[in-house]
Amino acid sequence: MNHIKKFIIGGQTVPDDSFQNINKNYQNLTRKQKEILDMLLSNPEDVCYISLKDLSERSNVSEVTILRMCKRLGFKNFIELKKAFRVHTERLVKNFMETSYFSLDLPVAQRENKWAVMQQILQNARTQSNEFYSTVQTKNILQTARLILQAKTVLICGQGASSVVSEYFYRRISPLISNAVLVHPEDMDNVQASLVKLHPDDHVIAISFPRYYTAMRNIVQYAEYRGANVTAITDNLESPVVTPNSINYLCDTATEVFYNSYSLPIELVNLIASGMVLEMGENYDKLVSDAHEVIHFINESDSEQNP
Repeated sequence: MNHIKKFIIGGQTVPDDSFQNINKNYQNLTRKQKEILDMLLSNPEDVCYISLKDLSERSNVSEVTILRMCKRLGFKNFIELKKAFRVHTERLVKNFMETSYFSLDLPVAQRENKWAVMQQILQNARTQSNEFYSTVQTKNILQTARLILQAKTVLICGQGASSVVSEYFYRRISPLISNAVLVHPEDMDNVQASLVKLHPDDHVIAISFPRYYTAMRNIVQYAEYRGANVTAITDNLESPVVTPNSINYLCDTATEVFYNSYSLPIELVNLIASGMVLEMGENYDKLVSDAHEVIHFINESDSEQNP
């Protein structure tokens, strides 16, 4: 198996095939330029979303200083530097995704006692379910429902195996609203295109379970920077999608065999969708009536064409 050679630059480990120019020209930078590059290397996913103006303000230097740094690193402009970082980030995501679906290694001794292991799995599931329903709060469910209904755009993000929940969320609420967008964090172009369109009071639903993809933290933080509200669905408060301002739902998904069981997150999605129906009031009745009218029209048209 081939291993990618790596270099240490400014305290960061960087693959040489993505950042040859950076490695070769790092020592040519001024002290301030090295500080800017070190900041980018510490959070490489950020570079995929940040603009030249935003980086200038964040690092407290002029845009000209950043452009000169790009030239000294061997890039034509800031866009070329971003492309190099994006290639690197997409590789990290790909490697992460390839390992996120594997089951845990169950010891041979446990596998031989199938009855006892299955009993333990059942007991754990009961405990997790009881804890979930005892902690989930009605006010949070209804608040999330209102924020989704009030938003012009609702982004639903889930990485790796967590995309099972994000796709279900999208399918569950799409009949209720027309502005839900499913975002795959591993698709950098899709993420960037979606985030730059966010407005204040839009809503981002970030779903992240082990193994965590840390770039989800950048997505959430940028969403809040744009003024959007965030709902986090995860398993603990140390998750990358949890922030001081987000509405956080915790679902214990650990099992004896797999990293995650998604029964509780799926049930949470159903609760939020139910809250949306309640918050819609008469608008939901009209939506159902319109849907029945469409079905009736299609059936009538079909019967006329095929007597």
